Amino acid sequence: MTTIVIGAGLVGSLLSMFLARKGYQVEVFDRAADPRKNNRNSGRSINLTLCERGLKVLDRVGVGKAIRALAVPVYGRLIHDIESKLTFQPYGNNREALYSIERNQLNKVLLDFAERNFPINFSFQQKCLDVDFTVPAVELKNQSSGETTHHRAERIFGADGAYSAVRLQMQKKTRLNFSQQYSSQGYKELHAPPSVRKWTAEKTVIHIWPRGNYMLIGFPNLDGSFTCSLHLPFEGPLSFESIKTADDLLRLFNDSFPDAVSFIPRLVDDFFTHTANTMITIKCTPWSYQDKVTLIGDAAHSIFPSYGQGANAGFEDCGTLYNCMEKHGDDWPAVLDEFENRRHPNTDAIAELCIQHFRELRDHVGTPGFLLKKEIERKINKAYPEKYLDLYSMVSFTQMPYTEALRVDREQRAIVEQIMSVKEVEKKLNSVEVDHLISTLMATR
Repeated sequence: MTTIVIGAGLVGSLLSMFLARKGYQVEVFDRAADPRKNNRNSGRSINLTLCERGLKVLDRVGVGKAIRALAVPVYGRLIHDIESKLTFQPYGNNREALYSIERNQLNKVLLDFAERNFPINFSFQQKCLDVDFTVPAVELKNQSSGETTHHRAERIFGADGAYSAVRLQMQKKTRLNFSQQYSSQGYKELHAPPSVRKWTAEKTVIHIWPRGNYMLIGFPNLDGSFTCSLHLPFEGPLSFESIKTADDLLRLFNDSFPDAVSFIPRLVDDFFTHTANTMITIKCTPWSYQDKVTLIGDAAHSIFPSYGQGANAGFEDCGTLYNCMEKHGDDWPAVLDEFENRRHPNTDAIAELCIQHFRELRDHVGTPGFLLKKEIERKINKAYPEKYLDLYSMVSFTQMPYTEALRVDREQRAIVEQIMSVKEVEKKLNSVEVDHLISTLMATR
């Protein structure tokens, strides 16, 4: 019998490949139109940054090379202060890179690769209306014709995102524990066309304008353009609510992002056309009802986009599920039990890290204290590359479980704090005194 995947986005597309690879007959349904036939920019998603943990999973089905070819490697952050002075913060000592790619472009590559290499049937404009958890089965409505159809399956996977229709039915019909937390801030997507003048000539970095309670971020695209996202509170003195006219918007940019305004020619149109997107953390348990219906990706654990880990965590879900399938075969109760036990603590951990990192990006990355801390961390890593990695590097440039990265960071935090407590340490960073302190502290690890 068929395995049904609801959602043909990033996680649903990849999941369907892993299921087909194990010999399951896979049907994928998505409520939206096929993104390969719809090139309109909705302004609803910022670029993604793929990292080691996500790319390694993509490599397992053979699509990693094609995706890397469409992504821009970024080697650090370029911080823009209020005077338009630029400060580069490398991600590491060895040219570690994230890979910036447009979400729709990534989705198209995954869908094309899945259809070319696996016997998977994708159907679009199919809205999930209901889930029967006993059969199991789904009720779908064709968005074009209005026709309603029922599809039985051996099992169903809900890979349909943060506002999952499958999860909604689990909330109504099973004892699903569920929580959600909205951020008081959101973001709007803006577009900077290709240019090689001033800061736009820097194509292999992520540009950040941190301004305390708000910020602007610019992600490079393969064509030389930048996808920018303006993060603001929804309400308040300076917020999406308070910007009512073009003059209000231009005043904000001229005062806060003076070197960006001339490079976003459709600034006013983009801002007033695009809806402010929310940021939400979603947690739920259990992810599965018996062995019949299972949530995966954002449907099970939505997180803020600030760490760039949403897609990477979802891809890791797929890789972990496949590992459990390899271990337990067709014993699906054992597969799904181990899958959730392995992933749930880690997705809870990255959810908290994303909230923490958003505040760090918005409030701290341009401050002297933050810059000093990162310099100290790079110094320790250079001297002890096998023994010390900062938290950001563990999350972004290794496949270490998120929970383990948090544990290691807690142990290491005291080392950096002791070095920063040295009087006038910023002047002594390359001194014998600081070198000796680092060696003494690292000897205890």
